[in-house]
Amino acid sequence: MRNCLAFLIVVLVVFSCGNKTVKTEESFIKTTQDYIAEIDNNASLTEEFTEGALTDKDGFKDVGRFKYSVLFDKSSGELFRIKNTEISNTTVQESYYFHKHNLVCIISSTAGQPVKKIYSEGFKNVVSKTNVSDQEAKLLLDKAKRFKNDHYRILD
Repeated sequence: MRNCLAFLIVVLVVFSCGNKTVKTEESFIKTTQDYIAEIDNNASLTEEFTEGALTDKDGFKDVGRFKYSVLFDKSSGELFRIKNTEISNTTVQESYYFHKHNLVCIISSTAGQPVKKIYSEGFKNVVSKTNVSDQEAKLLLDKAKRFKNDHYRILD
């Protein structure tokens, strides 16, 4: 009787905990890529554009141009994508994707270099990165946070 009771308790504990579904890196990337395609094809979102001059660190000398676009929901203000293009001696194109206010992906491309990709759950939890050093990842994540904060500051 005692053995049956112990066995029953063990079985209940095992089944009550259930199977935990672990998201693999590949499934996270696939889900994020599907989400990116959905955002890029969503015609109901509003896109606003800004262009201007890129200046040196002191802010006095023009060193190129930038083009910046924000894709968001007009009624709620929720941010979905920021595209940033910087044109100087080289052209750098960056896309930052957000889901429910959290960063999910950064894609950065420069002519003649492999495309850089960062998949993340927010700004601190990088799930995967491709062709990106730790220093570049930190720079891109900081830039994404600054762009996001600027978007919401403008809405307020």
